[in-house]
Amino acid sequence: MWVSYFRKWAALAVLGLALAAVPVAAEPEYFQEDVTGDMDLPKVVARVNGVDLESKYIKFEMNRLLQNRKEPLPLVKRKRMAVDILDREINRELIYKEGGKAGYSVTPEAVQEQFDKLRENYESYGAFQQALKQRGLTEAEIKKSIEVDLTANDLLRDQVKGKIHVTDEQVEHFYKEKKSVFQRPEAFRAQHIFVPHIPVDVIEKASMDQLKEVMAEYSREAKKKIDAVYEKVKAGEDFGDLARQHSEDAASAEKGGDLDFMYKGVLDPEIDEAVSKLQVGEVSGVVKSKYGYHILKLNDTKPSEEVPLDEIRGSIQNYLFTTGAEKMIERYIDSLRKKAEIEVFYQPVLHEPVR
Repeated sequence: MWVSYFRKWAALAVLGLALAAVPVAAEPEYFQEDVTGDMDLPKVVARVNGVDLESKYIKFEMNRLLQNRKEPLPLVKRKRMAVDILDREINRELIYKEGGKAGYSVTPEAVQEQFDKLRENYESYGAFQQALKQRGLTEAEIKKSIEVDLTANDLLRDQVKGKIHVTDEQVEHFYKEKKSVFQRPEAFRAQHIFVPHIPVDVIEKASMDQLKEVMAEYSREAKKKIDAVYEKVKAGEDFGDLARQHSEDAASAEKGGDLDFMYKGVLDPEIDEAVSKLQVGEVSGVVKSKYGYHILKLNDTKPSEEVPLDEIRGSIQNYLFTTGAEKMIERYIDSLRKKAEIEVFYQPVLHEPVR
């Protein structure tokens, strides 16, 4: 299936060439410009039962979340975000301490395992240390944060364990109430001949900087290649044979380019649009997507249809369980906050100034 190519191409999504963000273990460069610099965050933003919560954790999270924005977020919106993060930090501290009182503990091995996973995202130990330095964090603080999260997770899991039961009647009622949601979109079955902008083996071996330099040249070559194949299609050569010979989607090529049935909205909009203009048996022109160039042949269609309950019963059960658990945890956290001593030192104005 040519979807397998998407995973390899994901690093170049829409030619953005941006690395994916991961907590703590992201590229260090984005911390060079602190998005909280104009927010007047005090060193200590709150005190929970005598424990100070420092603003550096809010700064870290905001810089992580906003690192890839092309346009800066307005100050008022950043303040709202900071307040939301602070609220979660307060909850986190309350749950952690409650877990300690109840005898919950996390082994050093479990903490180290999670810590190692974070560190593995860096090219070297030195790069990891540099990233921590830029964030104003230490290894000990990262490990403490991991311990807090693991303890909180254990406690919250036990708060709902065995207390939520989803019945068949609840599942059926939900299905009836939300029936309009459970509609499969239109589907089509097509063959395609696919030539990527950049060959898969090049993507796997080259660095991001190298890919930037060669992308335009490879894409031009890909266009020449697909145009040559299209001339053969127009000349009446068998589409399946051409797909087997020329398509670079290996999984579908061996089946003559057959993509099996695909729902509209799963693939690129350009492909959906091209297919929607075809009658069964017709072949498209050359279609450009963010992944490369395609020639499509429509073989069959299916109208939108209702999804039978039996096919999604498990998904509905999971959804109802999850929403029930969220409500139960929310009530539990509210009870902790009511009996806690909480002082908040960061209370910004959360509306636009009147002009």
